[in-house]
Amino acid sequence: MLGLVAGLTIAVVAGYLLGVKPRVFFAHVGSLSPWALLLCVASSYVILGLQSLRWYAVMRPVLGLRYPQAYRAQIVGTMFNAILPARGGDLLRVQYLGRRTGKSRAAIFGTEIVDRWLDWWGWIPAFVVMLAFTHPPPWMWKVLGVFGGSLSVWALAMVLLTRSGYQPKPDSRLARIYVPFKQGIEAFRAPRTWMIAFCIAPLPWIWETVVLSYAAGFFGIHLTLVSAFCVLVAFNLASVISSPGAVGTVEAGGTAALVYFGVDQSRALAFMFVYHFAYLLPAIAGGVFVLVSEGERLFGAPAPELEAEPEPAG
Repeated sequence: MLGLVAGLTIAVVAGYLLGVKPRVFFAHVGSLSPWALLLCVASSYVILGLQSLRWYAVMRPVLGLRYPQAYRAQIVGTMFNAILPARGGDLLRVQYLGRRTGKSRAAIFGTEIVDRWLDWWGWIPAFVVMLAFTHPPPWMWKVLGVFGGSLSVWALAMVLLTRSGYQPKPDSRLARIYVPFKQGIEAFRAPRTWMIAFCIAPLPWIWETVVLSYAAGFFGIHLTLVSAFCVLVAFNLASVISSPGAVGTVEAGGTAALVYFGVDQSRALAFMFVYHFAYLLPAIAGGVFVLVSEGERLFGAPAPELEAEPEPAG
């Protein structure tokens, strides 16, 4: 609750500083086209599907899991991210998938770290694609430099971990965690990871850029693909500030970027509010549906029935 209040406070303060007029904001929200809402809701499940495809491609050689399992886990994790700050849902999707499949949670968590790196890496090749259409604003190059450096450090840490000769004492509690965790991280060094990095990781970013540009038109906001991509990057960077579901931070970051491109403040905040919750609420509903339909409890007694899994090749 404190995280949610903090996130909403950020949105309110940002709206005040940007000169948002509450009456105009609610007028824009009230004039929402049902088709715009339907587009955003449908897009949310496509984005989840593309993100799941990326994680599945990382996990498959290590754990032998199937795509539907990755998709359900992704929805469950997104649902809990809407409730917990600091992306706590990412840990619970590991817990969910470990219970449903009987696979090592440490190994799943290792692949999740690789998947998270690929997620943030994906906007770099997507950015290169956008350069084919027009020139981005100068601040995007600065973001690219800072973020590219951070990803390089992250990648170096994963490589050093996989090359480390450290071995904990056999049969110890640390060994039962460290060994499968390292196995999950080793997916980063597989040649197929670079195929994922350039062919799959950019897909959610490119898809959402196109949808964001098109959906903005329903609010009378005209965005080129490059400006839509910049807005997408801006509100994702703002979501680093912890709040449940990034409520408030996404609205603040996206509104600031839209104002930079000359969009009216109240119209920009109304669009970001609708766009964000059109992604968030379907994910919450989907996560609830998955857990209820499977009779799943994340902790306590084992899941009612483990799904039979093929052993990974090799």
